Amino acid sequence: MINTRLLGLCLVLMILTAIPTARAFDVETITHGREVDLEAHLVPGKLVLFDFYADWCGPCRALEPHLLELADRHADRLAVRKVDIINWDSAVSRQYRVSSVPFLVLYGPDGERLAAGDAGSVLQRLMTALGDGGHSPVSAAGRASIVPLLLIAAIFAATIAVFVRRRTAPVRPMTATVRPAPVDTAADPTDPAIWFTLLQGSMEGPFTRSQLTEMRRRGDLKADSEVRRRGDASWSVLADVID
Repeated sequence: MINTRLLGLCLVLMILTAIPTARAFDVETITHGREVDLEAHLVPGKLVLFDFYADWCGPCRALEPHLLELADRHADRLAVRKVDIINWDSAVSRQYRVSSVPFLVLYGPDGERLAAGDAGSVLQRLMTALGDGGHSPVSAAGRASIVPLLLIAAIFAATIAVFVRRRTAPVRPMTATVRPAPVDTAADPTDPAIWFTLLQGSMEGPFTRSQLTEMRRRGDLKADSEVRRRGDASWSVLADVID
């Protein structure tokens, strides 16, 4: 059977991973298509990243979890303000002349505008300002998000390995248990003790034909009981041996 404790731990980790945890990051959507004053949404002492996006923009959706990861990892130093342009003709698109999304604008802790443009260049400037040594936020976020999945995968794999190992364990070969013959007879060179039989699921012997006959008479064996000669690979029925 599968180790129930190990499987239970795996299920608990999966549930805990699926439950959204409370986050302290500073992320807020400040407009949906309307004009907005970015500087009115600056946070003193923090870097503020304005993310111009649209719901229909695939790259914007791909970028969002990485921005959330950055905001979470640097919650005391970074705020993210999202600007939904809706479409190219919206007031906010015309206000900032947005021609492509995602479009990012970065302000420093002192309110100075540090960078504006495509996601790659602005994020590189952000990572430098955060002191992350220019590491890609996408790769860092990816590594952080995949850790619990790898842990679950490892536990699940270990559980399956235990299950498979138990299911595929080689069957132990039946070994003969040599016990004293139940019938006392004088040694007879013409009737050697070379026969084995199954008694209550255990192979016992060796017996002589005379002993097998006596055991059949007493009811310990039946005519169709299986017997085997020493050295033979196949079994016979008792009736073929003593009759």
